[in-house]
This record gives sequence, C-alpha cells and structure tokens, in this order.
Amino acid sequence: MNSISHPKSVAGRTFVVLKKIPRSILAIFLVFALGLAANTAIFTLGYLDFLAVYPHAEELVRLRPEMQGKDEGVSVKDFLNWREQTTVFQYLEASTEGALSIRTRHGLERVAASRVTAGFYGMMGDRFYLGNDFASEGGTSDRLVILTYTMWKRLGANPSIVGATELIDGAPYTVAGVLASGLRDHGAPVSVPLVLTPAGLDQDDQRVNVIGRLKPGVSIREAQANLDGIVAHIPHSLSNSNRAWSVSVEPIRGTPLANDRKLVNWLLLGGVGFVLLVECVSVANLFLLRAEASYQLR
Repeated sequence: MNSISHPKSVAGRTFVVLKKIPRSILAIFLVFALGLAANTAIFTLGYLDFLAVYPHAEELVRLRPEMQGKDEGVSVKDFLNWREQTTVFQYLEASTEGALSIRTRHGLERVAASRVTAGFYGMMGDRFYLGNDFASEGGTSDRLVILTYTMWKRLGANPSIVGATELIDGAPYTVAGVLASGLRDHGAPVSVPLVLTPAGLDQDDQRVNVIGRLKPGVSIREAQANLDGIVAHIPHSLSNSNRAWSVSVEPIRGTPLANDRKLVNWLLLGGVGFVLLVECVSVANLFLLRAEASYQLR
C-alpha cells in the first residue's frame, strides 16, 4: 500500500480529512473567517487612517478622570488649572457634545454638535477645505461655526460659504471654515466655540472632555507624573473630596469611537474568533475520529 491511499503522516491524514468535510461545513467556516477578518480590518484601517490624518498622533493623549470607577468628566476649573500649570503639553484643549438645530435645503434639522475650545483643531492637526479654525478668528466669539465637508455639501456646497451666515438654533452664526473630507465626516457635522467665561467657572456641574498634545520627547509616564503633582495641589479639585478620584493620561488610538462602542466591537471580534475556534476544533475532532474508525475497519 502506498502512502497516498493509506497516509501515515499527520499532513497526509489531515488532507484526507479536509477533503471529506462537507461543503456546508466549509461554508460555515468561511463565514466566520470573513467576519473575523472584517472586524480586524475595521480596527486596522481605522488606526491607519487616524495616523495618516493626524500628524505625530503618538503625541495626542486624553486626560480621563475617574471617581469610584466612573468617568466623571473634567470640571472647567480643573481644566483651566491644568492648562495654566502644566509643563509637558504643547496644547491642552477641551470639548463637549450636544445637539443644535440648523436649517438645510430639506428644512430645519436637529444635528449633533461639538463645542470645542479655540485651539482644538489646530492641536489635532485637522486640515481645512475652506477657511480656518476658531483660533484664527480670535477665539472670543461664540457665534462662529465650523462645518464638516459632508455638512457643507448638504447645505449646498457653496464655495463662498466662509464668512456667510447660517441660522443655528434660530440665531445667526458666521461660518469660519469647512473641514477637509475624512474622519470628521463620521462625527458631529457642526462645531461651535466652547467659550469658558467667568460665569462658567461657578458651575461645578459643568464637565468637559480634555485632549492634549505632548511636547516632543515627553513620555506618557512623565505627563502622568506632572499631572498628578498639579492635581494634588489644587484646593478646589475633586481629588480633595472624600471619594477616591484620579486622573489618567491615555494615548488616543484607533478610530474616534466612544468607549462603549469600542467595547462592543472588541466583544464582537472576540466572540467571532472564539466561535470560529470552537467550531474548527469540534469539526476537526469529529472527522479525525471518523477517519480513525475507517482506517481501523480496513
């Protein structure tokens, strides 16, 4: 008997087993494999896009406060103290999320909106298709608006829109710029200035998200130590409350998804991989047992 009809090697026996697997089972394997590959591609391409869009993306970090395991957001007072006292950041900017009404060609629409401090887009390194960011306008007016490229198209793609007026929440806003087409098109379609006034400092419940750009050569560990030192000496900081409170400096990686959406995607990716592994092992064991039985009967 030759080795082809009665294979002795593991590779030969595996080849015989694979030939006997029904096409329906192979189709199931293919579907699971494609799902795993698709999820992996989403994360990989999203991360590559992020690196391509934002220069020196490794310098971008998020400052995330936690109180008893929950993300509390950063108070305006703490943010301004951090920005004034830190020595490791090139920029430290804040943002919040909300919704605004804007009149488009289809009528009045309620859309997601970002409120950002004047230097936010300059810190990130965003490119503009038309106009500039809020910093170029002095950063003091709250009646300015920046549009994403997709929103600009929805408004009629007017090439002279910079300096024009758009009605937002019933009030006139001057268009400062239009962001270049890209990742921003997947986020809030409009942005307005986040102007931190003395009145806002008295609102203890006001919370912002904080993103910073490290100085060249500064590590995340050094930034964390610097921030810890600042937090420990701020009298009004939440760190002096009776509840456990801390701030972590975290790198910004991948697509700009919310933490809950990232968790769902990772769970989906892990679930697909686990099911594929279990199915492969189960079916492979089944056919190996059948193959062993058939060899013994010969």
